[in-house]
Amino acid sequence: MAGSRRRPHSARAVVRVVAGLVTALSVVVGILLAVTAGQVASAQHEIEGELNPARVELGRVLALYVDQETGQRGYILTGREEFLDPYDAAGPQIESNLALLRNQVSPEVRAALTTMTDAHQAWLTRTVEPELAAARRGDRDRATALVASGRGKELFDRVRAAQTAADSAIADEQLVATQRADDLLRKLSILLALTVVAFLSTTLLATAAFSRTVLRPLAHLGRDSRAVAGGRLDQSVRAEGPLEVVQVGEDVDTMRRHLLDELDASRRATEALTLGEPAVVALQASLTHDPVVRHGLDMAGQIESAQGVLAGDFLDIVELDDQRVAVVLADVAGHGPAAAVIGLRLKTALAAILGQAPLDEVLPRIRDGLVGEGEMFATAFVGIVDLAQDSLTYVNAGHPPPLLTSTADGTAVELDPTGPLVSPVLAGVGWEVGVRSFGPGDSLVIFSDGVLEARDAGDQEFGLDRVRAALADTRGRPAADVVDRIRAEVRDHAARQRDDVTVLVVRRASVSTPVR
Repeated sequence: MAGSRRRPHSARAVVRVVAGLVTALSVVVGILLAVTAGQVASAQHEIEGELNPARVELGRVLALYVDQETGQRGYILTGREEFLDPYDAAGPQIESNLALLRNQVSPEVRAALTTMTDAHQAWLTRTVEPELAAARRGDRDRATALVASGRGKELFDRVRAAQTAADSAIADEQLVATQRADDLLRKLSILLALTVVAFLSTTLLATAAFSRTVLRPLAHLGRDSRAVAGGRLDQSVRAEGPLEVVQVGEDVDTMRRHLLDELDASRRATEALTLGEPAVVALQASLTHDPVVRHGLDMAGQIESAQGVLAGDFLDIVELDDQRVAVVLADVAGHGPAAAVIGLRLKTALAAILGQAPLDEVLPRIRDGLVGEGEMFATAFVGIVDLAQDSLTYVNAGHPPPLLTSTADGTAVELDPTGPLVSPVLAGVGWEVGVRSFGPGDSLVIFSDGVLEARDAGDQEFGLDRVRAALADTRGRPAADVVDRIRAEVRDHAARQRDDVTVLVVRRASVSTPVR
């Protein structure tokens, strides 16, 4: 009988095979994630590091063209030399900006820039220089007649049209790059989902294999050993399975009660091992904003996810130009990896679109990019602070109304929703743009519903009144202190945190303060 038994295998060999499979899977998944993440970073760099600055630079070139046209016309009309200062100063700046711009764009856009510079040169040589020459000779009638002919306006309109065409070419490339980034993010989300499924499948298969090759032989050995312990000392132990189990079975007759004690301890350890499942820990993505230092603005924000899950909230701060900063706080429905991945997609898309499109078109574009996400929805507040105009323009997509506090009287005004939630099922709807004064000393406090709906032991919500009280107690304090105070008040009030708690504070100040 002994000669007919299969050669026993080692449990260590089973563990090594399972460990090898897990390691190989981890390496493959890691490589795929790294490659995809690198592609996402490359697409985002193209948008934020090349195309966005290119459009800004092109706008500056147009402004210099306008300076030349305004200065030349002022000189023709008045004869005063100081009007030519902007005209003369703009020439070298235009060349410098165009040289920088050509290094940032594709050959197609460079062709459009060439058309624009040719149109500008034609305007200079055909109209501007003859008009200036006549004016400098003192032939004002001749200069006036040249201006009145309308030829200069016609040629300058061609310059504007060529600049618009170049800007449209860059915008088209921005759209293509944004779509590519969205596709990569979608691929990344699918890859993450497949990763979770693969690890779960590997865990289940490993558990089944371990049960069949190790736990089942141990169970047989346990039954035979219990029979011996019950007095059937003539009962032979037929141990199969791993080599370690076979060796234990062969020693049963000589170990008896000592072996039974060891088997009992081993059984308890095995039961503990059976009851404990391997933990699959999800990687939490960072959905906070990058630090921004801006003279005249004090900004601070914090996201605290609900216990044990990934956050569905995200916030962002985007510098649009020297005078404008966009602030975003959004809440994707749900928690966990799915909500976090969608939040990352929304954050990336908003950062790419802000500054490229009017504010009333930003959320429709975001919504249209969510087609295929089913009944997913999110609330969002997007505001643009304009330091030059002392204003705040915003859209509120079903988000809890932020509070805008005026330094004049300390009143806090609620910025109510200007449209519905962001969801692919709400196609065709839009969002109105609100405008408020936002001068030095004024504060904007944005928060998620996790702040308002935090409940105490008596099931009473934190509510908006407590937010107002916290703002009143911290009036004139730095933005970070306001965030800390609201978080502390919510923490003291809530018996248990059931939802993500996110706060963003923006305050007009006379000193620059980094966002934390």
